[in-house]
Amino acid sequence: MERKTQILIVEDELIVAENLRLALAGMGYEVPEPAGDSSTAIERAASLCPDLILMDIVLEGSGLDGIETAERIAKIMDVPVIFVTAHSDKKTLSRVKATGPYAYILKPFNERELAFAIELALERYRLDCEIKKRDSLLLATSFAIEWFLRRQPPVAQADPAYEKNLSAGIMDILEHIGFAVHAASVCIFRLNPGNGGRDGAAVQYLWVDPGVTASGKVSFSRSDNLTFTTLLWRSLLGSGNAIACDVESLPGHERQFFSDRGIASVAVLPLFRNDSLWGFVGFSDITSREWSDSEMEALQIAGNLIGAVLG
Repeated sequence: MERKTQILIVEDELIVAENLRLALAGMGYEVPEPAGDSSTAIERAASLCPDLILMDIVLEGSGLDGIETAERIAKIMDVPVIFVTAHSDKKTLSRVKATGPYAYILKPFNERELAFAIELALERYRLDCEIKKRDSLLLATSFAIEWFLRRQPPVAQADPAYEKNLSAGIMDILEHIGFAVHAASVCIFRLNPGNGGRDGAAVQYLWVDPGVTASGKVSFSRSDNLTFTTLLWRSLLGSGNAIACDVESLPGHERQFFSDRGIASVAVLPLFRNDSLWGFVGFSDITSREWSDSEMEALQIAGNLIGAVLG
């Protein structure tokens, strides 16, 4: 079942707040109990993580007005805000503009105006997030390319510092890409040498988001070993194909392996060494998600660079 868009109402007048709640619920949105003051608004925003906030500017009896409340919320989370007010003076407008609002609605307004403003704000926010993610991916990919070029010519593998430098560099790449795509973990698996790598793969390098590590939601370790249920997994990767899906759709051993470690979604890309499948890199998330084309393209570039370094 698709999750409803959640909208938090911040309004000090009870009747107005209830009318807004009923109107939004009638539009199909999920609407929690409205917040009537600034402190409650900040607390509910932090605990609920709404998709959008409908913020009244004048909050009687609060230590902060709606604009100041929105600024406080912006410091702890990224969420689009639509201001609702009866004031249209230049001073108010100037203060509102400084917060980067997604819309500004003057009272009184009708439901059609409200619905139009909400949908436009949500779409603009989605596009803004996509642009930010692409910028992050570009920076992360540029870092990986720069690191790769700095290693040319590479350190001789006989040098004792080779493995240490290689590991440090790969971990830096995994961290940058992991943060860019908001992955819970990034893991490089190497095919087991026995039986031509058909049986499974072992963890070679592992990065886990520090925030996820602190929560204890992901339990990967460097000693983990993944067993293949069928030859399909290896065949797909060996043909250069990526695998991006929810863990629940994976075959037996693979599904069990990732679900036991708190993973709900994965994007897996092959790693080649001297034109032969060496292993794969897996990006994971603790919630179900779709991996966008731009994400997969950037991950493929990073995977190719890692494969070149390993070769």
